[in-house]
Amino acid sequence: MSTVSEKTAAPAPLPRSVARNVDALDGGREWLESLPGTLADLQDGWDLHLGRTFTGGTCSWVGAARTADDEHAVLKVSFPHREARGEAEALRFWDGAGAIRLLRSNADGFGLLLEACEPGAALRDAAGEPEDLLTAGLEVLAQLWSKRPDPGLGLEPLQTVADDWAGLVAERWPRLRPEADPHLVRTAIGLLESLPRTAERSVVLHGDINPGNILAAQRSPWLAIDPKPMVGDPGYDLWPLIMQLDSPMRLIEPGPTLRRRFGLAADILSEPADRLMAWSTARAVESAFDRYNIGAYKAGDAELAQATALADAAGL
Repeated sequence: MSTVSEKTAAPAPLPRSVARNVDALDGGREWLESLPGTLADLQDGWDLHLGRTFTGGTCSWVGAARTADDEHAVLKVSFPHREARGEAEALRFWDGAGAIRLLRSNADGFGLLLEACEPGAALRDAAGEPEDLLTAGLEVLAQLWSKRPDPGLGLEPLQTVADDWAGLVAERWPRLRPEADPHLVRTAIGLLESLPRTAERSVVLHGDINPGNILAAQRSPWLAIDPKPMVGDPGYDLWPLIMQLDSPMRLIEPGPTLRRRFGLAADILSEPADRLMAWSTARAVESAFDRYNIGAYKAGDAELAQATALADAAGL
């Protein structure tokens, strides 16, 4: 087998922003120090030629690769954390239906060889009417939800995560943003506790289906990448797609646009619009307090404003 040096020069390091983020995490520095060896082992063990490193992301090294059969692929090595733990399992479950395919994974599931998504332009950058682009994203989501998960699937239950989040919001509220609207915050806490328990069906959730994680592909118009999967109520998934694709918050009065887009989502996904809006409200509040917890008050306030607009549109 060829040595690493014979195949290609050493892969480029993590982008600086990703390295800074990982370095601040518990165990992050040790992972960064071990990353070159991990990449070399995967390159050698899977007989890969590595190409350029991709920018973006927060907790992983991602780069172009070419297999021994001269097929294009992507190598991804993630810092071990809760959200990435089920990525290989979910991709294996979907088997290309709405998402890129998993070609192989290492023993711990944090080293992945993935189908190359080409041409790879993100939905967020695509030309077209916002609701046409939203429809394309919703159709991807419908594919991801189309297969019923087996009881033994090794993914974390949404209910467990949402319960954790409800407790965190309740603890952070008086400490970090005590002046936040008490009705809004209490409503969000209640929704995080109740919505997972009242779901009529359970699906494998993408977990982060924002328009930057839906890419143009050859075998399908659009495919999802970078899941943070769980199993649970499908309504959880929608928030980033609705709010980050030509954001309604840029409008003076976002309510009518929000109601129209959630109505479109309800028609395509066969989920009640009010439930989709309730989940989005709860997620926006949780995310706002997560931002506050790391000192990002401007971003947190923007997400709390989203939550207010969503709650008003939903009549919560």
